[in-house]
Amino acid sequence: MPGPVNVGFLVCPPESLLDGFVHRPGELDPSLVRAVSSHLSRCTPCREEADRRRRELEAVIVKRPWMWALAAMTGLAAAATVFLWHEPATPSTQAALRFTMSFTGREIDARPDPRIAALARFDPPGDAAQLVERVGPGAAAPPLSAEDRRELTAARARLESGVWVDAARLLEDLAARHPARPGLRLLLGYAFARAEEFEKARLQYALADELGAGVEACLGLANASLRLGDVPVARRELAEHVLSRRPDDDEARDLLDRINASYQRRSR
Repeated sequence: MPGPVNVGFLVCPPESLLDGFVHRPGELDPSLVRAVSSHLSRCTPCREEADRRRRELEAVIVKRPWMWALAAMTGLAAAATVFLWHEPATPSTQAALRFTMSFTGREIDARPDPRIAALARFDPPGDAAQLVERVGPGAAAPPLSAEDRRELTAARARLESGVWVDAARLLEDLAARHPARPGLRLLLGYAFARAEEFEKARLQYALADELGAGVEACLGLANASLRLGDVPVARRELAEHVLSRRPDDDEARDLLDRINASYQRRSR
């Protein structure tokens, strides 16, 4: 049986390959993905082009949430009409609905209240090391290569040193090659949050939650929503998805109480 194919680029890869690397990395051969990633680390024009394509993809998700919400809610409504009386709700369906509702933008304040936003706190994800080693339910992914692990070690070192932007760039590259690993999404969400890229952080925390990262992803999503002024989503995450699983989490309960108190004072 032949071993893995070694791929290298003497010239810049074609635009179609860069597009696949950014938008559909799971469909590419892992050796090809590693070769493109290695090329991007050496070639500034290609790296800038890949970053531009990533920003365009994120803009579609973050800046035009009503399109995603409309499409998702239409599909959910049609499915509910046919299956609601037959099938119980599944965790994946509930996660998809939460992801959609988190990005509708209908409840986000035009100007976040700084007193409420200041309640947000981002702690390093404690379970990320274990979660990096596994993939989301029903997903298949190539194993982490030696190069991947070196890049992950470098990203963690930058997180520990507080070099948030560099850490996010390394983790973004890893997540593009391994999109189904929840631990990478958690670490990337944390890096974006500490770099004050809260829209990007919220997206990564939501993806981590969809991949089964658990309570830490929900806490990250709640805190990122707070910083964006999306108080209803923050309250819902804490009440329905953190405290429902960890009712003895005093810090989460205290945060929810403080949010409710601040929100009530503001509404008066």
